[in-house]
Amino acid sequence: MKKLEDHLFEEILTLIKVNSLPGKLISFDTLDGGGNSTQVALLTGYLRSRGIDVLETKEPTEEHIGKRIRAILRGEEHLLGLPLQLLFSADRGDHLGKLILPALKNGKWVVSARYGLTTVAWGTAQDVPSWVLLAANAYYPWPNLNIVLILPVEECLRRIDERNRRGTDKRELFEARAAMEANLEVLEQMAERLPNVVLVDGTGTEEEISTRVRKIVEERLLP
Repeated sequence: MKKLEDHLFEEILTLIKVNSLPGKLISFDTLDGGGNSTQVALLTGYLRSRGIDVLETKEPTEEHIGKRIRAILRGEEHLLGLPLQLLFSADRGDHLGKLILPALKNGKWVVSARYGLTTVAWGTAQDVPSWVLLAANAYYPWPNLNIVLILPVEECLRRIDERNRRGTDKRELFEARAAMEANLEVLEQMAERLPNVVLVDGTGTEEEISTRVRKIVEERLLP
């Protein structure tokens, strides 16, 4: 069965097309607490300083499907496995149609906190066959660059708990230690199988991490 699943994954991978529209698509797909939002904002600011028109966005979105996903993540509704990941994929399709594709067609760069890699990795870690998840996203444009900030699960959990102490939040669905360890393992595996996935050291100060990210973007996407 494993060999069959690997074969199906490789076959579906041939359908994946990297974004070829005038704008560039960059995604940060990192563990919860890994600094996604911060680094998206810092990279967006840097690109704008270079004179690039940038759309900063995130998934799940604030649209109808995205709001339902957020309710599930908070434990207000119960949905797991493939049905949940298909919701993420549906939200992505809506996101593309309303925001991402129009921006890319107009030459804007899009920097998103999460995109298809998160769906493939998180779902695989929940024992959903990776080829099924990849197929659900096969006809969406794949990012020109997927950045994965790598840092210890323990540090991510510390940041999550610190954030929650400042408010009234509690850990969400994928913020348990076992889930995060599984997600990290699959992210590292997918970096070897999927296009344009780059693992970046996510430890250190925000500026140190941002410098590493900028270097990757400059090497891969900037003239």
